[in-house]
Amino acid sequence: MKILKYTLGLVLAGFLAVSCEDQVHDSKLAFPNDVTFNEEENSLDIQVPELDFVQLDAPFTARAYEYGTITMNAKKKADGTHVGFALSNKNYRSYPWCNSKPHGSDNVPASVLKEATDTLLYSCYSGSYPNQLKNFAVARVEGEEAYFTIDKPRQVEHVLISHCTFNFLALSYGSVYSSNLDSKTQVYLEEKDGKLATVRNPNIPDNASSKYGVWYLPDYYDFGEGEPFVRMLSNPNKAKAYVKLIATGYNGGTKTGTAEFYVAVRTGVAPAPYDKWNMVQGGWAPWDLKALGTVDKVVFTIDSSEKIAPYFCIDGIRLK
Repeated sequence: MKILKYTLGLVLAGFLAVSCEDQVHDSKLAFPNDVTFNEEENSLDIQVPELDFVQLDAPFTARAYEYGTITMNAKKKADGTHVGFALSNKNYRSYPWCNSKPHGSDNVPASVLKEATDTLLYSCYSGSYPNQLKNFAVARVEGEEAYFTIDKPRQVEHVLISHCTFNFLALSYGSVYSSNLDSKTQVYLEEKDGKLATVRNPNIPDNASSKYGVWYLPDYYDFGEGEPFVRMLSNPNKAKAYVKLIATGYNGGTKTGTAEFYVAVRTGVAPAPYDKWNMVQGGWAPWDLKALGTVDKVVFTIDSSEKIAPYFCIDGIRLK
């Protein structure tokens, strides 16, 4: 449960100002059964450094303020990725400077490339800085390992979902971002009129042309399997393009139902009323999971027409 703290001061108008001792009061909000991932809300026993992320090598628990405890599956892999859920409070990143022409290098060390990739995978594209929800969980989908269990069968009213920044950039701009956009393929090209097609880095407010570049997504983990990520939704050759999250509920090992959530989709792909959508989700959005019924386990998978990084961000798991 969120705790708001506020300070009251007394000021006497005119030439005389008298201050009184600050007073701190706790005000309870009306969402006592939201499971968040913040220490100060008594939800989590794991410390996440500011603007950083933590990979866990074993499942971890998080609690709602009044009732309800969930256990998030987690383990580390030898290649530096994780399975299940990690924790983070990074957000609103942009293309890394080491992957730019003319600012970058043709021979970026593997350690630098890994760090650049991770800073995008473990940040949510929340549209605010810093992330207003503070800590959140980052899911890496592999098989059915991205799941959480609940202390007893309960209904999950909704969860909050966001893209990781890596996928938002891949879906919105592509693996290359420049000022030279091919109108047919909707792929950004390196050169324009024989020169580098430089452009301002997205999310970087500095408009100095000396900082312009051609920007690349670092694919250290080879999510594209040797193929470049392309700009998805505006490409006419990707008429059925979509990225969909799927939640499957279980109770006592028996499947209870499924729910779907499109985080990126072209017009005419999703069922009504979403068939008019043509978007890449930016920021946090609620995903209604009441259709799962009463569950003690929820498993997340991804269905996509594109090669994307198998990551998404989750927070605010509301139990009933």
